[in-house]
Amino acid sequence: MSARNSIDRLFEAIIERQESTFDNIKGANERVHRFARSVLEGARQGAHDWTKVAQDWTQRPTDIVGLYEAASEAVANDQARRLALWQEFLEDLAESQREGREVMRRGFGEVREAVERVQETVPSFLRTRVPYLRRDEVEQPVAKEA
Repeated sequence: MSARNSIDRLFEAIIERQESTFDNIKGANERVHRFARSVLEGARQGAHDWTKVAQDWTQRPTDIVGLYEAASEAVANDQARRLALWQEFLEDLAESQREGREVMRRGFGEVREAVERVQETVPSFLRTRVPYLRRDEVEQPVAKEA
């Protein structure tokens, strides 16, 4: 493998990592947008529910049982919407974390492989002068003197 080919592969790996990172950001943005729409829809529906309770009460002000039932139903619907919203939030958060971890893991692996391929094509005069480019030699830890 030529040095030029190795360098090209390094930059291709970097570009692929950048693209996957931007795709991850785009996905997170879409999840945030979907969550915001859910919040707005829940607020809209809650406002409609409570307006309906007020409308029913103005039509029958002496029907305390009907008012209680309508208010209880509105509260129950509101609680159900909030629970669904929290569930959606937690699922989106877990999905975002999972995707982020995968992008980072895959990206570091691809860049590491590309850097190793570039190191293999380093000219021999550099390999002898730069110790960390020598792949066959492992530096021994320096022992402390007592």
